[in-house]
Amino acid sequence: MFERIVVTGVLGLVGRFFNSCLLVVSRRGLVLALMNAVYFGSVFVGALLAQFWFPPSYEGSLEVSGIFPVEWGLHAVVLSVFLFNLLLTAFLFTTLSGLVFFVLPMAVLVWRAVVWGFLLSGLPTPLFLIALPTFVLEGEGYVIASVAGIVLGLSWLKPKLVYIEEDLSRLEAFKRAVNEAGRIYVLVAVILFVAAVVETMTLFLF
Repeated sequence: MFERIVVTGVLGLVGRFFNSCLLVVSRRGLVLALMNAVYFGSVFVGALLAQFWFPPSYEGSLEVSGIFPVEWGLHAVVLSVFLFNLLLTAFLFTTLSGLVFFVLPMAVLVWRAVVWGFLLSGLPTPLFLIALPTFVLEGEGYVIASVAGIVLGLSWLKPKLVYIEEDLSRLEAFKRAVNEAGRIYVLVAVILFVAAVVETMTLFLF
């Protein structure tokens, strides 16, 4: 009985914390929608450009990148892909770049999306459908990470644009943005972990 109460209490705390993270992201719904449009629109542009520069001529099957060979085992590859995507691609390139200039996360998204567009355009339909879940999940993870970067960058540059109804100093706005980014990254981590599992399973199976 006691164990059930403890488990219920812990699950309740986790649920409330996760809901608070969703609430933070929902408050940035306009920026999130804009970044989604930029990302997935750039994928389409990349695919169109590939038709003119590199006509599709793909043969073969999906291959595991040499960075994470299948010989490592399923769990090791999942963890490696997850940490690589979370720490390097999402956090370092997409979010922290926003501290330098708030437009940089958008530039990183556009570059990555155009590359995805080039790659996907050369796949035959069966392989495209196989790669699609990974593409969508990773893309959404990076989109949400870019929202955190934009909020961080604007917080010290133009606090009023981030916290419209509050009269915060640059430092106060930056501290608030750091806390907000931490909540946002809970969702980024969850999405990128699921993406890593899907990607690894896809690579192992196909």
